[in-house]
Amino acid sequence: MSKQIIIAEQHRIAAVFSEDQIQELIVATGTHQVGDVYLGVVENVLPGIDAAFVNIGDPERNGFIHVSDLGPLRLRRAAGSITELLAPQQKVLVQVMKEPTGNKGPRLTGNVSLPGRYLVLMPFGRGVNLSRRIRNENERNRLRALAILLKPAGMGLLVRTRRKGWARKPLSKI
Repeated sequence: MSKQIIIAEQHRIAAVFSEDQIQELIVATGTHQVGDVYLGVVENVLPGIDAAFVNIGDPERNGFIHVSDLGPLRLRRAAGSITELLAPQQKVLVQVMKEPTGNKGPRLTGNVSLPGRYLVLMPFGRGVNLSRRIRNENERNRLRALAILLKPAGMGLLVRTRRKGWARKPLSKI
């Protein structure tokens, strides 16, 4: 069963299709929530505080990313200074790690992770990891083997026990 994501940037809508039927419809409300992923544009780099401001679509305030939160951008190069890693107008993939407060924009990270009920996909991660709560060695081996088969090349995967409070429901026909 193949899935496809269609994004209409101008209308801030995304749809997840499975076998030509909409499975999920996401409408951006204008607020930045923890876990949201954006392709942002670096507005300005501040070497004094080793941070940068990234435009993620909010005309009033930019997101803030510190050099320690750059993740894969930092690993690609051996440089330590943020001015060697980021430049104005550079596009970066970021995820909201702290919601905006007052007149401050959201705190961002380059360590993107996409959580699901039993798996967490880490696009810039490596290997397969299992939750410590899975203690049965036979079950750990079985899950590790399945995860290795499922894991996309060049990405990381975390197998975990069921996420508490998971209430994702499929959309009815639109």
